Amino acid sequence: MSRVEPCIRNALALGLIAGVAGAGSTALADIDVGGERVEVVDMHLHIGSWSNQPLTAKEFIGAAQPAPFRLYAPALVNALTDPYLQHIGVLAQTEWGGVDRAVLYATYTQDTVGYMTNSSLLEVLTDPRNEGWAWGFGSINLDDISDPSVRAARVAALSSYFAEYPELFIGIKLAHAHQAIAFDDVVMNDIYDVAAEYGVPVLLHTGFSPFPKSQTEREFYDPSFLRAAVEAYDGQAGRPRVDFVLSHIGQGDPRATRAALDLAADHDNVWLELSALSGALRLDENGDPSTSTEPQYPAVLEAILERGLVDKTLFATDGPQFSGKVRSYTKDIADEMLSLGYSIEQIRAVMAGNFHRLYGTD
Repeated sequence: MSRVEPCIRNALALGLIAGVAGAGSTALADIDVGGERVEVVDMHLHIGSWSNQPLTAKEFIGAAQPAPFRLYAPALVNALTDPYLQHIGVLAQTEWGGVDRAVLYATYTQDTVGYMTNSSLLEVLTDPRNEGWAWGFGSINLDDISDPSVRAARVAALSSYFAEYPELFIGIKLAHAHQAIAFDDVVMNDIYDVAAEYGVPVLLHTGFSPFPKSQTEREFYDPSFLRAAVEAYDGQAGRPRVDFVLSHIGQGDPRATRAALDLAADHDNVWLELSALSGALRLDENGDPSTSTEPQYPAVLEAILERGLVDKTLFATDGPQFSGKVRSYTKDIADEMLSLGYSIEQIRAVMAGNFHRLYGTD
């Protein structure tokens, strides 16, 4: 199974060998899994710019690079998160990784990771270079959202994108840990009402985040605190229907991962999204610091197979992060499914089929 060693990862991240992405190569329309061609949809990709990130995020990204190269961090971020930059931008990274279609996110995480507004995302999606490559997930600024007048204005603005651009904006992206809103905060119901009205699923960040200022209390990252909302919007007994997609499957805390799996098993309107599972656990089953150094995706993929949740699981990378991330993570997940005994039909479902079924894009 492919792994990108730390020293190579740093070189990739700095763009020192990034020119191979799309330069003189033929991008695959799909990937090869056990001799079979498999369509891939990467439903978790970020765009943006260095200038839209807070100082704490800039310091975090810079500190992750070898000292002599920290000067290049702004150029790196701008290059890798530019959707259409030749050879190294997001489109080039997906082509290099064998990804057919992509989903790009608006984000209002201005205090932790950075922001990409809905209007800026619209410009990217309507750019002639898109040519059917990417859809978008809209988002909403949750600062001061408890103020009814603020909330009403922002909810109306979010709704406008689904009303006016239904072929481009197909979902909602929220990040409670980054946006400092607990999963069980009923103020979110107005946003879920938008999702129900327009029939768009809501994707939520679950699990830890490495970025400074992210919330680390369980109510911000453990999807067990989402159960009330899931049940209130399950479409049963006259209740509205919202599909919830649990991004990262509670990564970093096995209790949160188990909660995500339980919710998906118990509720028809809960789905699992596989990105950001290459790191080790941060906590153990007792909530104490974990000593594990193993990636999380083998155990998660095994649990999904054993619990019969393959048809509720969606592939994503949370890229681009560094040049080659989309490519390496796609290969790792496909290889692991094959080694665990997933059938080619199940692999096809995870890599693209389940996404098309949920989002109505097939």
